[in-house]
Amino acid sequence: MQNQAAAVPGPPDVELGIPRDGYPALAAWIARDPDNESYIFRKFDRLSARNLLNLQSHLIGIEEKLDQFDEETRRSRDFDLKQSARRWETFARNAEDPNRPEEKKRMELVGELQVKLKEYRQSPKLGRDV
Repeated sequence: MQNQAAAVPGPPDVELGIPRDGYPALAAWIARDPDNESYIFRKFDRLSARNLLNLQSHLIGIEEKLDQFDEETRRSRDFDLKQSARRWETFARNAEDPNRPEEKKRMELVGELQVKLKEYRQSPKLGRDV
């Protein structure tokens, strides 16, 4: 049997007299079920909820930092800084300016927000139950 397994390219197959074992065998068995009745998988609801809570906490932190940036901009007398809050082009230009490190930090925060918000909204648990 060992020599036959080495001579056959690809995964072992019961039809060739070579038994599968472990996950490959289980996956083959599940895949053969025409009604998909054997598609029973754990949902990890507790872990999904915990992940959503962690993402929410992270987003709240980002929101607080952005609010702080907005308040600083509102109080500022810097016209160009105020324009950054109104026009993306000005914001992008200011974020590249080495004399405006606060704008670079804000841009990095906006990028982080985009990634985390997408991750949060695409969460399967969120889309289904919340």
